[in-house]
Amino acid sequence: MFSKSQWSFSVLLVVVAVGLSGCSSGEYGQVTGTVLAGGEPLKGALLEYYPKAGGSASSARTDENGRYELVLDRDNMGALIGEHTVKITTFGSEGGGDYGAQESPETLPAKYNVASELFRTVTGGTNVIDFELDYEGQVVQPPGAGGGRY
Repeated sequence: MFSKSQWSFSVLLVVVAVGLSGCSSGEYGQVTGTVLAGGEPLKGALLEYYPKAGGSASSARTDENGRYELVLDRDNMGALIGEHTVKITTFGSEGGGDYGAQESPETLPAKYNVASELFRTVTGGTNVIDFELDYEGQVVQPPGAGGGRY
């Protein structure tokens, strides 16, 4: 028969094992895709996936062909599994945040960024999520746009 301390230790081991299994790569899915705006690849756009259930957001910049691959953190590619609000913006540094880089204005309507109407679901495994955007709607420049760095 188990003593009380052996029983407590066994329960603790099970709890720790279950808790650690929740930290596995099964909590996120790989996400790649292409962003087109007006039928053309959208170069240099920033995509941000915000989990509706909370947790860390994922982000990516599109390449010259409009392709992107989300990064969750420095150790993991992808996004947390579940529903996400997606924001896509062209505002920011064309030089990737380098000091003195050219600042680019927002060219996309607010429905894709500050008032996003984009929602996508990320599942475990590989997800290919493409976007076909238009330029219809009001464009909202973020505070400080065109006014230099802050």
